[in-house]
Amino acid sequence: MKTSQISFREDISKEKEGSYYERVFSVPENVCRLDIHYEYRRYREAEAPPGVCLRTEESVVDLALRDGRGNYLGASGAGRGNIHLSPWDSSPGYARTEIGAGDWAVIVGAYKVPDQGVSVLYTVTFTYRERTLLIGDIHVHTTASDGAFPSRAAALMAKDAGLDFLFLTDHNGYAHNRMLPEVEGLTVLPGSEWTHYQGHAGMLGVSRPLSSAFCVNSRKEAWEKLAEARRNGALLVLNHPFCPSCGWHFGFKDKGFDLIEAVNGGTVPQANRKCLRWWHEQLCRGKRYPIAGGSDYHRPEPGRHMGQPSTAVYAMSRSPADILEALRQGESYIIAWPGAPVLWAEAEGAVLGGTARRGAETRIRLEGLRGGDRIRLITDLQREDILCGPDTFRLELERRFPGARFVRFEVLRRSSLILLSNPIYFA
Repeated sequence: MKTSQISFREDISKEKEGSYYERVFSVPENVCRLDIHYEYRRYREAEAPPGVCLRTEESVVDLALRDGRGNYLGASGAGRGNIHLSPWDSSPGYARTEIGAGDWAVIVGAYKVPDQGVSVLYTVTFTYRERTLLIGDIHVHTTASDGAFPSRAAALMAKDAGLDFLFLTDHNGYAHNRMLPEVEGLTVLPGSEWTHYQGHAGMLGVSRPLSSAFCVNSRKEAWEKLAEARRNGALLVLNHPFCPSCGWHFGFKDKGFDLIEAVNGGTVPQANRKCLRWWHEQLCRGKRYPIAGGSDYHRPEPGRHMGQPSTAVYAMSRSPADILEALRQGESYIIAWPGAPVLWAEAEGAVLGGTARRGAETRIRLEGLRGGDRIRLITDLQREDILCGPDTFRLELERRFPGARFVRFEVLRRSSLILLSNPIYFA
């Protein structure tokens, strides 16, 4: 990812010993992570008997930080020379936070200063937001409802499975969201699964989507409850809508939800296929329903694993806000497992979930293919099948789809669907 650096030196005089003050620096736009390194001469070394070096502490400079809005973000004293902050992971002692542009400040703590003063060099590294492929699971349960593992164990399993993000979606509750586990390299997001006899819905991205109990007794009350969750900022997913035992029976209300869980790891394959057929029919009618896939993982079972299936998103960073926005826009595709083929597609700058001019050239790139894999390019008007040769690993295509409303992509391996994309739309 693109980075830039600034450095500045702070000369601390003896007169400032025992005081705190700010050294302001500017954070540019579009930064998703900030790293600060600082160094100074803390110890003085003196010769002693041969082979012995005496080390004396002569300077101690503490570090703390505030952001451009004046919010205090944390402190690390003089114990560490490097800290970092981001919305998904920050150094111990510092808040996870969006890195907003503006005048931030290092809070200099002049704890111990020698008579001659001390010079401190600060180096700040900015990492910028850019489209990044992240793999995650939007549907996982823990011991907070009917799962077999507590949240931290589930998060560690997700990391071991090769996931970059994880939603914890326990049934009809959100107490588990108050203490989400922190696992390096994994963005853990809040969620819950609204669970009713007539259907299940994921409420993703907020700690408390509902102000009252989940219970409803009519279709009208159900949609009112879901509308409340959306007003409270939740990304609303209709989970396994065609599952024979717990499908969605409240109807498909336009603009009443954000996503369809088109592939669910816990339901029968026929239900997923039925959902896919229904979704394709809606696309052909001009509807735009983004899809995602989740494992619905509860416990170890034959053929059922964390991240199977997964959702691959092209998010602008690892931040919860950017992951949620990519899901909302359909900038994503579903894969059977985290190591499945990688897809990139764009038409005149429009990526998956976006809209390009009708007839625009579409460029498609797939990596991680195997001989015998079948690629499908599907529109509302036609389908093109491409059979991969025995040595195919990477495939690049350029196509135009005159008159089509959309194009979407599938990869099949030994007749199993291992990749299913959201469309690029044409208008």
